[in-house]
Amino acid sequence: MTDLTARPGPMLLSDLAREVVLAAAPQESALLPEVTAAWLAGELGTPGRGGRWHGGRIGVGLDDGLLVTVVYPVLAAALTQVLAPAAERGWRRLWRRWRPRSRRTDVVVAPEVLAQAEAVRDAILTAGSALGVSRRRCQLIAEAAYAALLRRQLGDGS
Repeated sequence: MTDLTARPGPMLLSDLAREVVLAAAPQESALLPEVTAAWLAGELGTPGRGGRWHGGRIGVGLDDGLLVTVVYPVLAAALTQVLAPAAERGWRRLWRRWRPRSRRTDVVVAPEVLAQAEAVRDAILTAGSALGVSRRRCQLIAEAAYAALLRRQLGDGS
């Protein structure tokens, strides 16, 4: 398994997703570039208020039984939940709500998140169940993300 968490510099959401898929479902890793492209193009949809989906589908034509199809929505929801206390307020928040929608970018996983690996693991379990992902899948994603974040935090190449 290629360890992307050992490289220096910021960790991207796609790096974390790749680590999770390689650890939890390596047989699905060939589908990851297609799913990543769909996520960045905004074709996977986003969770709205209350965890309900709007705009797009999780599956994007792939089998909904694959872990790779839910890894981005679950990770994004969990990271948002962990970072919510430090979220933007006021005019920036209003602007983000009313501005025209654009394509997603591959966001950098904030250093604060790396330091809160346990909180991310718990948030993945919460967000995954709110999005309708099975408990078993949520646990796979949560443990793989936790391990990737700890490796990055400790700078360990193992």
